[in-house]
Amino acid sequence: MSTIRKRGEKWQSIIRISGHPDIAKSFVSKTDAKRWATLTETKLRRDDAGISSIKFPKFDDIARRYIEEISVLKKCHYDERLTILGLLKESWSSYPINKIKPHTITKFVANLAKSVSGSTVNRRLDVIFSMFTTFKREWSYPVENPVLSIRRPKKAEPRDRRLSDAEINKLLRGNRTSPTMKSIIEISLETGMRLSEILRTDADFIDGQTLKIPIAKTEPRIIPLTKAALVLIKNAELPFKISKWQVSKQFRKLCQGYGIKNAVFHDCRRNALTDFMRKHNLNVPETMKIAGHSDPRMLLRIYNNLEAHHVAEKLN
Repeated sequence: MSTIRKRGEKWQSIIRISGHPDIAKSFVSKTDAKRWATLTETKLRRDDAGISSIKFPKFDDIARRYIEEISVLKKCHYDERLTILGLLKESWSSYPINKIKPHTITKFVANLAKSVSGSTVNRRLDVIFSMFTTFKREWSYPVENPVLSIRRPKKAEPRDRRLSDAEINKLLRGNRTSPTMKSIIEISLETGMRLSEILRTDADFIDGQTLKIPIAKTEPRIIPLTKAALVLIKNAELPFKISKWQVSKQFRKLCQGYGIKNAVFHDCRRNALTDFMRKHNLNVPETMKIAGHSDPRMLLRIYNNLEAHHVAEKLN
């Protein structure tokens, strides 16, 4: 606590706090003495609480540390790194992390939602949430997680887009498609593998009629192969020297050039899984083995769509 007393023609402030030596200072004005006492006592108590000694880093600085120390250990490191580098282009990336509030992220979401889907927005929010959780729990910065109290956008309806035979023909035989893209698209259509798995595949992964993927999205897995898939993988120049982001970008350009609308690379995987059930008569559990799904609901949607078309064909 502080004490103000008159000493001669001056006013003396004395601060006594347990654990600290007494501090005294004299002033001509009583008002100045009170002001100094209040500010000094507050600073000492904040120091004791470990508050004023904390220097909060700017988001762009600590984000780079997160990439190097945390993100690099994740299977999704490449995608997460790209997301974080995208966040660093935002104006608020120069703020200290304690100044990034829910209203900051709400404004960010509103702007982002104008150009991307709700699912994409949520994936970026997941990254921000994970980062601030690390800042607080592992790096001991007393900051609130700005994602916790904001309203997230609704997820878009699951895609059911399939490429038509004519569209596939354009992609595989058109003069705009490079040999590398042709090979990647063919492997996707024949195996149903995720793009990340295709890009990690090496010829050494082949084991008889199967492909052993040591690092997959969820866990290491073994993928059964058709004879055509086996030929494609053996003839491909593996591993592919192209990034996931570059494949997605080139696929969008190809679709634009060939006049194929509302298509993304992942639609190739959906085509493959549909063909496994329609042309090869595989059931949902068997197709799950190839797809690497742990939840059958996605494949059940494909199966139900196939059944509906099959019934319609019978009716007509």
